Amino acid sequence: MAPPRPNAEHRGALEHLADELAHDADSFTPEVESVNADLPGRRRGAASASDQRPGTGAAAVLLDIGTSRHEGYTHVLWVSASAESQLGSGVFEGLGDRLGQIRGVRGYEWEGLDHLHLRAPGRDHTSLLEDARRVVANLLG
Repeated sequence: MAPPRPNAEHRGALEHLADELAHDADSFTPEVESVNADLPGRRRGAASASDQRPGTGAAAVLLDIGTSRHEGYTHVLWVSASAESQLGSGVFEGLGDRLGQIRGVRGYEWEGLDHLHLRAPGRDHTSLLEDARRVVANLLG
């Protein structure tokens, strides 16, 4: 069955909505200026450019780290979509708590199932990722 065609009233409402959305759309300026500085010892886009991703181990669970854009958080861990199946559901549910106990980490917040934002001021990205992967390696046994 074909979807009903919009009547004139609906078309008018959609046109009005499109006009309102387009109004001043070209004058948008983000509140936060983008920072293009690369992380020390890292190359922009290296993680997504490589086809050689580890299939097992801690590096296959915690893929990468970056700078969090969530207010109050300093780092974000990119967690594999297969992390729950690699760790098991019970262990995965406690992953944030375990990573929140790393030296210098003062808090965490999940964004979906694949981004774990950490509050760890003063921590170096590379060493924090290494510490987090050590925790995951211990969880993997």
